Amino acid sequence: MTKTPDPMTGALLVPENLTLADVWMGLHADAVSYESIPEGLRAQQRRNAIDENTQAVLRSLETCPVTRWHALIDALGVTQYGAIALSWCKGAALRDVVAAYETLSPDPAQLDRRALSLLAPQLQSRERRLSQLIAAADDDVGTLTLLALGGAQALIVDVPEEWLAQLPKALNALIVERAV
Repeated sequence: MTKTPDPMTGALLVPENLTLADVWMGLHADAVSYESIPEGLRAQQRRNAIDENTQAVLRSLETCPVTRWHALIDALGVTQYGAIALSWCKGAALRDVVAAYETLSPDPAQLDRRALSLLAPQLQSRERRLSQLIAAADDDVGTLTLLALGGAQALIVDVPEEWLAQLPKALNALIVERAV
């Protein structure tokens, strides 16, 4: 009896036998589901369940070389979820995520807060003082955006209002919104 060949032979599989396409689809399906939950009873409970699934899907990328994920999102089109998923890949650096976001050229008003909150913990800054994040970003607005808004931690805004006023208005508003 002839054995049928495995149709997945040759595919890069991450934990749970997911292909990179499965991961991409899962992230975007979760994002759509999350946004479509109507306010009301149990809405937060449902969002938390989706967030848990999204975190599991992102953790599956820890064994995926960043170059492979980058090739996938280049082929499919870079989205905010695809860009933030880069941060979970093996060998990823913050500059990879910043570069992916720069291809999107998102207006800060269009930044997806949920996507930003999913930045991999190892790339998030432990520092929460805005002045320190500005120094770490070396005056790069894209890097500052990810350092300040990546993750879910509040910010300590310890810079003059005049400095904040120089930022794009939407980014300024997001930073103020995250302030303690």
